Amino acid sequence: MSLVRAVAVVGLAGWALAVGDGNAHAAAPEAVGQYRVFEAVVHNDKPYADKFADVQLRATYTAPSGRTIELAGFFDGDGAGGGDRTDGNVWKLRFMPDELGEWSYQYAWSDGTPGGAGSFNCTEENAGKGVLRAYEQNPHWFAYNGTQPVLLKSYYETGHGSIAQPFDWVTTNVYQPLIDRGYNHLQVNWLLSLCCFGQYYEDGPAPSTTDLALYEEGDPSSMNLHAWQLMERHLAWLNDRDVGVHLFLGFEGRKNDGPSWDAMNEEQKDRFVEYVVARLAPHANIAGWNFVWEDPGPRESHELGLAQRLARYDVFNHLRTYQDEHPRDNEYQRQPYTFAAIENHRIAAPQKPIDRNYHKTAWTHHMACLVAYVPGKPVFMSEGNGLWRRYWSERTGATQDDLRQAAWGCVTAASSFCWNGHAKEYGMTAFGPEGLPFHGDDNPYTTAAAYIDILFDVMSSEVDFASMVPSDHLLTRHDPYRAWCLAEVGQQYLVFAAHGEPFNLHLPPGTYKSKWIDAKTGEPAANSHGKLTVDAPAAADAVEPDERRNGTTGQSFTPPSRETDWVLVVQTVN
Repeated sequence: MSLVRAVAVVGLAGWALAVGDGNAHAAAPEAVGQYRVFEAVVHNDKPYADKFADVQLRATYTAPSGRTIELAGFFDGDGAGGGDRTDGNVWKLRFMPDELGEWSYQYAWSDGTPGGAGSFNCTEENAGKGVLRAYEQNPHWFAYNGTQPVLLKSYYETGHGSIAQPFDWVTTNVYQPLIDRGYNHLQVNWLLSLCCFGQYYEDGPAPSTTDLALYEEGDPSSMNLHAWQLMERHLAWLNDRDVGVHLFLGFEGRKNDGPSWDAMNEEQKDRFVEYVVARLAPHANIAGWNFVWEDPGPRESHELGLAQRLARYDVFNHLRTYQDEHPRDNEYQRQPYTFAAIENHRIAAPQKPIDRNYHKTAWTHHMACLVAYVPGKPVFMSEGNGLWRRYWSERTGATQDDLRQAAWGCVTAASSFCWNGHAKEYGMTAFGPEGLPFHGDDNPYTTAAAYIDILFDVMSSEVDFASMVPSDHLLTRHDPYRAWCLAEVGQQYLVFAAHGEPFNLHLPPGTYKSKWIDAKTGEPAANSHGKLTVDAPAAADAVEPDERRNGTTGQSFTPPSRETDWVLVVQTVN
């Protein structure tokens, strides 16, 4: 009897079967959408003492262009969430094709067991958007494949144990309402399940299990394959809808009473990271590998070493980061990191007890985003203290007005951010006053959700955000703690003015149209549309020095009132 049998599951939708020796091919090329997941199931009946460690499944994929890509396969027990290091005969190959046309692949076993080959077609039908990377033309922002800019509308979905609740209930009551509101990115705790399994939606059906620890500390061969199945079902559902997923808790469980990274030796770390990449990286929506929250950045034994391993194994080059609590002294210039995930501490003062007084302020969010930017590496405010109802609002006294202003503080620094509007640190609800703010008026944070919608509507419909960069230097005669500017100089300008802060904006000669928008309501101010002609700067003795800068003249703007926050949009008239 043959020891190896192959089954190709293409795009996780259709499948073709071929049984025979190790050189058997899939029956006929099946179709998988571009940037979607191709999967092939391979059975190996040989006995191994440790099927995670004693043998490796290697594959080489050949693109229609002739380009070749090598990526490991992985052991998956019985293929349905059961099995362990000695029990099960299912290995899987996964891949994400980025070229249209027919792909071929070959696989081989490290112990010489006969391998095989197959092929599949990559089609435009059911294509995904691709992998998030820095926008090549303006890397302050993110873009699919580096070429299609996208403003991340991100929510911190804090469930840990929710992956064990009925899948349809979670997708219907948690994910779908977010998607319906335009969210294209989630920061999550459940991917790489390491801790806190009692935190699930208490107003939903009970979880089937709270035994979700991914592996036993120090032993990555003790893999919980049922937990893998639960995680991947959620990840695949979101991937099919092009919703990015950032791994907030990441690979280190120690900070949350889970398995410690330090408990593995270097060989085990290599093996664990390669296994994670083999299973997860073919999903385009992995939108940020992360070690864990609040790390210093330079440690090869921890966060930097993880990023180095990911750079080596992840052939799809998903974004890599570490989360920096104190971004004034960040390490994002290091090559393995490809974006910045930050918090807003030690911005107001170098000592945390003093700085803590400013954690809710929009200014610390704005400045943290500015100082964290390393050319070529976009910034994501992963844990903005004024942006989270959960955990931070009660500690800082942040209001929903603070949340709105902090969000604008991030985006006017040309940065993305996530926010959170549901409460309870331990246990959660989907509905009610402390639940997700997308289910009705009984949750006070539906107001904040509307503020976020307004911000994204302005950024997507009023300006071409992907062409703009932080430009606070264009403002004068203002309180810099309250007014900030994005600009594409000579073309478009956006100024956020908290509490109606007046300011001067430096503009080159030309004719412009302007518009004031209420950041609370999204409504334009009455009679706020107007035209402005800016002449060439006056003679040096006729204009104050601070109002002449590089061929521009400061133009005075006063918001319609001081009772709300205002957004000014100024655009050239061609």
